Amino acid sequence: MEYIKDRVDDYDANYFVNELVDASKLLGLLEAKISGYQFNGIIIPMLHKKEAISSMYIEGTQTTITDVYKNEVKSSSIDNRVMLEVKNHTKALAYGADVLRVEGFSHSFIKKIHELMLTNIVSKQKEDSLGRYKTQNNFIVNSLGKVVFTPPSFEDTQKYMDELIDYMNDTTDGVNPLIKAAVAHAQFESIHPFEDGNGRVGRLLVSLYLFRARVINFPFFYISEAISQDKAVYYNQLTGTRTGDYNAWIKFFLQKLIVQANNHIKYIDDLNNLYLRTKNTLTNCINSPKYDSILECLFTQPVLTSGYLAEKLNVSVGQANRYLVALEENSILQGDDKKRNRRFYFSELIILAERT
Repeated sequence: MEYIKDRVDDYDANYFVNELVDASKLLGLLEAKISGYQFNGIIIPMLHKKEAISSMYIEGTQTTITDVYKNEVKSSSIDNRVMLEVKNHTKALAYGADVLRVEGFSHSFIKKIHELMLTNIVSKQKEDSLGRYKTQNNFIVNSLGKVVFTPPSFEDTQKYMDELIDYMNDTTDGVNPLIKAAVAHAQFESIHPFEDGNGRVGRLLVSLYLFRARVINFPFFYISEAISQDKAVYYNQLTGTRTGDYNAWIKFFLQKLIVQANNHIKYIDDLNNLYLRTKNTLTNCINSPKYDSILECLFTQPVLTSGYLAEKLNVSVGQANRYLVALEENSILQGDDKKRNRRFYFSELIILAERT
């Protein structure tokens, strides 16, 4: 396998110049929208969950954002391992953003991301591998189990990662950061430095690289959702980078950035409209000093129970239930058919989150 420095001529920007221009323009527009947004505490946690679910889907774990929200108010609706993956993903991203605000990429940083993402996820036999580069050779296989690529040996992993980290930290080489993100992701997946979890870690590093490169000022932009719609093409294009040039892969990567940026822009606009409509309706049906907290709860946890809301608002369960019934009567929430322990659904937000 070659180093990145030996493949500087393996792409021609003219091949994907239109995609590069469009992706840069849309990311700039998205950044402006996020910067002017008044309630990042609502949108960013939602995007974190959506990215975690999409990344898990690429790896074969299927769940929905509704399942995750249900589980957050009552732990029983989905497999505990799935919830751990979602929480680990969010924890790893928060850690990564905190570190990258003051430091660059390093071996210890990437290993810590790996450890955070896979803690309590891997089997007991693999727990010793958390936060450590592989100690035996591994292989990349296709959906049929056929070996399609042999990564560098475990003895060579360190030096390949040395070069990749230097490449990601270099701000003087004049390479557009969107191109660098594509090349770095392909190289990371080809090195396959860990025994397990390379896909999850590699896709999270895309978001963190774009944040570190100041393409985005918030660690919120993710690509897994767009990739999950074409995951077979994604794997094929990555395989192609190992035997040919980078052109097709970078073009695909930029196309997915465009798709995701458009999705995020539409989501923000739709969410803003829903927020304003809901706020207006809430004004007419809730007369309480808890008004702002209720509104925040609706948009951060669109599946609610009286017990959950009571804890969040620091009120009695009976008072929380009266709030929920008022919201139901004004068609903001839809309750289930149970007589006890009812769940209430903010359906408009759930539909929006599942759709985009």
